Amino acid sequence: MEGEAIVVELPLRSPYTAAGHQLTTRRGIVLRLSAGDHTGWGEFAEIPGYSRETVETALAALIGEPVIHSNPMAVAALRTAELDLEARRQSRPLTSLFGGSPGPVAAGAVIARFGDVDGTIAEAEARVADGYPSLKVKIGPGFDVEPLQALRDRFPELTIAADANGSYGPGELPPGIDELGLRYIEQPHGAATGWSELASLRARLATPICLDESITGPPSLRSAIAAGACDFVTIKPARVTGLATAADMLEYARDAGVGVIAGGLLESGIGRGAALAFARLPGVVNPADLSASDRYWARDLTEPAWQLTAGALHVPDRPGIGVDVDLGYLDSVATARHRLPA
Repeated sequence: MEGEAIVVELPLRSPYTAAGHQLTTRRGIVLRLSAGDHTGWGEFAEIPGYSRETVETALAALIGEPVIHSNPMAVAALRTAELDLEARRQSRPLTSLFGGSPGPVAAGAVIARFGDVDGTIAEAEARVADGYPSLKVKIGPGFDVEPLQALRDRFPELTIAADANGSYGPGELPPGIDELGLRYIEQPHGAATGWSELASLRARLATPICLDESITGPPSLRSAIAAGACDFVTIKPARVTGLATAADMLEYARDAGVGVIAGGLLESGIGRGAALAFARLPGVVNPADLSASDRYWARDLTEPAWQLTAGALHVPDRPGIGVDVDLGYLDSVATARHRLPA
């Protein structure tokens, strides 16, 4: 088997703000594993402020010995490429390796216009016009009830969630947020907040609590559930060392009566294919926290790009992640290539 780590810099469709960093391009690594006539693909996405992992640390882990606890996203990229290769060898969709099947995944769009109520409504109108059945709005202290109320007034029946990204301390969440009919509030407190404080907040609110940044792998999932700290968790295969771990976490949460929402990072169609494979596993709750390719990319790395049809992204009955890599475009955005050890 031959492997290659291809460093890329992908142009974004429009500036993207993540954890206080505004990006116009997104650095990452595309992994290619080849054996005989088959090629598997994986992806590492560098997101400043979200993770300590960078292209440089991921390369060091991939070319050397991956240390799982400090390089989970690099490990996930490698394991995804291995699984994609195996699924293509077997002529099976990637999702089927874990009991899933091809089909639709109801999609969701994120609205991040902090401090701009009119802009939030305008972007929400555009996403609804695109066909998204669910929206998640980024909120924080000073920008919470007002934009959410305006959005609820504009779309009384729309599925709406709020994502605080851990920006509120205990006792800081405004009480009016519980009157808006939200699907859930995601990560109201920081990841360092104790489980008991999250459980206390959950007991006071009628609105369900979803945890994202707090859930970094199986141990944190077990602790959160044992404490009664959440109604939902967002599981991102790329964050928890890959699909196998994500599938194990899904089974644990499902058995405990906690809903699992499939999420992704700022990935191209390669990583999005793996996230959608997870979203098609039995027990994952829809709508997913996943969007079409054109939400972020003027041009995606895959052919075809992931497209929204009737409010859903469709996992095709094709081998592996279900899409092919646009090799010409990959060459044009590649900045370096490194051979992986055998």
